[in-house]
Amino acid sequence: MPEIDSDATQRFLTEMPRALATYGTPAHRLEEAMVLCAEKLGQNAEFFSMPTAVMCAIGEGDQTRMHMVRVMPGEVDLEKLDCVDAILGKVLRDEMTPREALGAIAQVRAAPTRYHPLLVVLCVGVASAGAARFFGGSWIDLLTAASVGLLAGGIGLFTQKHRQVARVTDFASALLASLTATLLAGRLNGLTPGIVIISSLIGLVPGLTLTVAINELATKNLVAGTARSMHALMVLLSIGFGVGAGQVLAADLSLPAVPGDPMPQWTDPVAIVLVPMALTVHFRARPRDVFVIVPAAAVGYYGARFGTALTGPELGACMGAFAVGVFGNLHARLARRPTAITHVPGIMLLVPGAVGYTSVSSFMAGDVMTGVETAFRMVIVATGIVIGLLLANVLLPSKQSL
Repeated sequence: MPEIDSDATQRFLTEMPRALATYGTPAHRLEEAMVLCAEKLGQNAEFFSMPTAVMCAIGEGDQTRMHMVRVMPGEVDLEKLDCVDAILGKVLRDEMTPREALGAIAQVRAAPTRYHPLLVVLCVGVASAGAARFFGGSWIDLLTAASVGLLAGGIGLFTQKHRQVARVTDFASALLASLTATLLAGRLNGLTPGIVIISSLIGLVPGLTLTVAINELATKNLVAGTARSMHALMVLLSIGFGVGAGQVLAADLSLPAVPGDPMPQWTDPVAIVLVPMALTVHFRARPRDVFVIVPAAAVGYYGARFGTALTGPELGACMGAFAVGVFGNLHARLARRPTAITHVPGIMLLVPGAVGYTSVSSFMAGDVMTGVETAFRMVIVATGIVIGLLLANVLLPSKQSL
């Protein structure tokens, strides 16, 4: 029997959760995967995951060593998450030693992102245009939302290298969107300011973050879920404050808006194809993954529409998430790849980001009752999505660690 490399094993049990957390793994998935890995390596270990840190207790009794791994959470990177999952799978199947896995993780972390930053910004504009279609906007709304979305994406690209400025990215983007939409309203026939604002900011609204937080709370990861919920709330407040400030600054120059006619029905399936393609780049998935991401998004979107027609938006979101969950778990079983590849982009068309924005806007406008009602609806929709995914895991487990 080969000698156990205890030093490399302990380092692996701390570096692997750091990588998983960095690339967007929820707390419950991370902890389950790492406990399984530790058992496979013959180690007694416990893990406690939070959005900004992972604590690892390795050993027994007086020999227990506590490690705290600081995590700088970034954007979801599905390609690197897939690579890290493959390394974890090889360790579990004894195809790779912990020391070899450490080297492989270092290579993944050092690898450059696949997509050029300008392409990522372009896809922000595409996603904003698609959102305008989903919200029932006109052609003018679509073109304006795409243009403002490009500017917001450019702000995010510029602030990535400036830490202090990056902390006000949400506010600055919301201020820009609000100023632009308010000033153009009435000057461009067919422009609806509310649709342009929420569509151009759709990439910033933390609907996915809130849904992951509810999922963590539902799986008894209370600290991680609460922390992530507060993060989502702060982002919403920053966006709401920016929108309110823009509307106040442009109030004296604004004109009454003249809403336009909604886009024709044939644009709906076009948006269903183009938006998931943009999300493939936004979440940094492999280009070939678009062939499963587009169907996953379509299944979720039309499942939610069917459910909404039957039961209402809350249960509709649950049915859409259930459809995405079953589709994603089936793909994970057949391809032996993480469910996040299909689940994350698939539920993006369902997450209640727009409802959250409406809630904050109502509070900023002094309409407390509407704000409370929409905030409650936001939580219910997010809960419905989580329940749908949990039911899919019961009906058809993915059999994957992530």
